[in-house]
Amino acid sequence: MEAALAASRPTIAHVTPWYLPHIGGLERHVETISKGLPKFSFRIITPRIPDTDQSETVSENVFVRRYGPVRFPPEPQAKRSSAMRDWIDRFARFLNLRSELKGTTFDILHVHRPPMIELAYLAAKWGNPIALRLLARRLNQLPARGRPRILTDHGLFVMPSTPSPLDIRWFMSWVLEDFDHVICVDRSGFERARSIQTSNPSASSQALIHHIPQPMDTEVFRLTPMPSSSNLIVGYSGRWERDGMFLLRELVDMELPRVRFVISGGATNRDLDEYRDSFSRGSVELRPNLLESEQLARFYADIHVLVDFYRGDGCGRSVLEAMACGRPVLRTRARDTHPVIDRQTGFLEDAGAEAFATKLGQLVDQKGTLTEIGLRARQIVEEEYGLPAVLGKLEKIYRSCLRNPPG
Repeated sequence: MEAALAASRPTIAHVTPWYLPHIGGLERHVETISKGLPKFSFRIITPRIPDTDQSETVSENVFVRRYGPVRFPPEPQAKRSSAMRDWIDRFARFLNLRSELKGTTFDILHVHRPPMIELAYLAAKWGNPIALRLLARRLNQLPARGRPRILTDHGLFVMPSTPSPLDIRWFMSWVLEDFDHVICVDRSGFERARSIQTSNPSASSQALIHHIPQPMDTEVFRLTPMPSSSNLIVGYSGRWERDGMFLLRELVDMELPRVRFVISGGATNRDLDEYRDSFSRGSVELRPNLLESEQLARFYADIHVLVDFYRGDGCGRSVLEAMACGRPVLRTRARDTHPVIDRQTGFLEDAGAEAFATKLGQLVDQKGTLTEIGLRARQIVEEEYGLPAVLGKLEKIYRSCLRNPPG
């Protein structure tokens, strides 16, 4: 079956650190591309996670191949022995990834995260020694057999959310030399990548840098009426192991008058145990691990506003999904929060639960305002993130790679 598909369609090998049923924005990004471009075949090559098969045929043109060792969600406070085990597994997965690529027939290699980027962060943590920098570059080169190589940036080039970021500018420069095309999903990442490339004109080769937003299916994530509840129903859809959950727990513990919470996102059994006591109250409804897009669309239809505590530049996929459904997003201020524009398509507040609580209290009796802002949010997502425009840009890059392979 694979041979027949490869003969009839150009084949794209997607290399991604996570894929469904693991729940996150990157996973849905890859899924949307694979579903939305039926003229191509896709081989999604990704680490195995618990309770998944090594091989899976998703549809006529989408095939998933998973390699081991099995990847588990990170522990919140890993012990030193666990950290060593993680590195051993990481190197084992890298070798297996190389083996999978060598045994896979493809026309274009599309990478969604450098497979050993952790070495770049480790090098930065240790003061960027030359030997470790060279190793990081070497082990992030994947066998493409002369095929075009594309990297989609899901956060490497955006300004970080931490006040003391690690210096991996050298690694970003290498990425811009090693790949043929670099796609940035956020405008701020695109601008930073262009700035780095411009500052190093003597580089031996230069990637073509593109800004292509995340593709959003605005028919699945469709405009729906606001809930009729007199309460303000607040949604959250981030991964539970992230810092935002601590702020969400603070908000819930405040017991804000006439504010109710519906909490989705990806959660492990450990996460559910950790937050069970805090979220076992009448003002909270839990809907974790919604896998199907229709389930997610129903979640957004049942809320008035989504909260997002991310402090860095750029925009997560859950933000776009909520806006596509006509729901304003309340998020933390940053340099680049597009498409969330304060009081036009959403709301921006200072970091911290207190600031978010104050704003939510003000919105309880402003359902009309929420509806108006939600309509504008929907409009900007349709115009800038809709499937026809976004996937058309990506297909154009794929076709260009096929017409003009490297060398």
